[in-house]
Amino acid sequence: MKAVFYTADPLAWADDLGGAPWPLLPVANRPLLDYWLETCAELGIGHVQVILGEGADEVEKFSGGGARWGVEIQYSFARASEQPLDYLKATSDRWEDGLLFIGGAFFLRRRQAYTPSGFQTLEACRHGADGKTWFLYGKNGDEVKALLDGHSGSERGLEQIHIHPFFIDGIPAYFDINMKMVMGEFSRYVTAGFSTVDGSSVGYNVLTPPSAHLKPPLIIGNDCRFGPMTTIGGKAVVADHVIVDSHTELSNCLILQDTYIGRNLEVSNKIISGNRLISAVDGTVVEIDDSWIVAQNRPDMRTEDLVRYIILWFLAFCVMLVQVIPFCILYPLVRLTRIGIFKKEIFHDPRTGYISLLIFHKLENRKSIVYRLFLAGTLDRLPLLLLALRGRLFVCGQPPMRHPIDDDIVSQLPHYYPAVFSYANYNKDSDRLVDSLWYAHIRSLFEDVKILIKSLLYRFFRAGSM
Repeated sequence: MKAVFYTADPLAWADDLGGAPWPLLPVANRPLLDYWLETCAELGIGHVQVILGEGADEVEKFSGGGARWGVEIQYSFARASEQPLDYLKATSDRWEDGLLFIGGAFFLRRRQAYTPSGFQTLEACRHGADGKTWFLYGKNGDEVKALLDGHSGSERGLEQIHIHPFFIDGIPAYFDINMKMVMGEFSRYVTAGFSTVDGSSVGYNVLTPPSAHLKPPLIIGNDCRFGPMTTIGGKAVVADHVIVDSHTELSNCLILQDTYIGRNLEVSNKIISGNRLISAVDGTVVEIDDSWIVAQNRPDMRTEDLVRYIILWFLAFCVMLVQVIPFCILYPLVRLTRIGIFKKEIFHDPRTGYISLLIFHKLENRKSIVYRLFLAGTLDRLPLLLLALRGRLFVCGQPPMRHPIDDDIVSQLPHYYPAVFSYANYNKDSDRLVDSLWYAHIRSLFEDVKILIKSLLYRFFRAGSM
């Protein structure tokens, strides 16, 4: 038997919960994809195909080759015009030994009577909603073909083996499944951390002063800090790297990872993700600008990110030193001859929302040796380079997106890395959205250095044609 997980369809409601792609949204502090792969391990499925969309790099990084679950994972990208069932029908010869398919935010919710051996007796079945197939299971090619042709299979579906097919179709449903898990259902799964009979699960490296009160049922992740006189629970799910300040009470709520919660607050029936306060009832999102109330914790910088930052900062500093004297000579000449000028423009900023950047504009369309020298030395990027040295921009990455012209592009980017240099600096036929998505997928030190070198060389040798 093989498994196919289709994660390419975007879910608008999941974007409101933060930057994680929806297959990695935590249910009781475990990514949804983790539950699917655990099911494959229980069924003895050795081969899993994950069809990727936005957030592909994060999904690949999480699941890797599948060794953690004893499966082999292969990845592919969905075609824009191809629906999941069309793909399964076109490759029907691959499902002769059976197929387990999940095509949305679908949770296999285990009832009390469930046993891992139940899948051995499961009849062919299919579950869906709103005209979309979310789950499909057949033990041989004939069963799979019948399901793909539109047959529903067993009337009871997953209920026959005591699994409730739970459709996570919005924020209220997502909150609901987390509250069901914290009320005791999490013990029916392999859980991280430590579990006790009083209905609580606490991860490692959790700091709780004597005056803090942990009130079950609750689930707490790793590396959390609770201040004095805090009350956590009941019915609270707290993810990894969460800080709760003193005299604050959390109950019937879900706190996602890397979140800071300030002092003297009472939080109930809410989801908090960074500086976002989200209603568990209707999914309304409110962004709080006051970082003393709620805020996004800066995650620990990984070693590879630290190495990238140091190397690129040093390279950018060297480029800046080479540019300073030519800039001081050539820019006054550029202004004097009225060839060009720097103007402030508003761009999107991943941290503060918007930022003003100095962009060089050519005023007259005429040939000039001064202008060619100015571009050949990449002197028009010196103000941006200075911002990169201050940590306000990336040295290499995606092109900065203007507001409001590029609002639509920014809304489609799972990660936004506005930088001084990008693919567009040496590829005039580049598509900003495609290149930005591609960069986010393969971002690395090698890619950044390649962009920097190619950008500088292209401008040096092609300044006359720009």
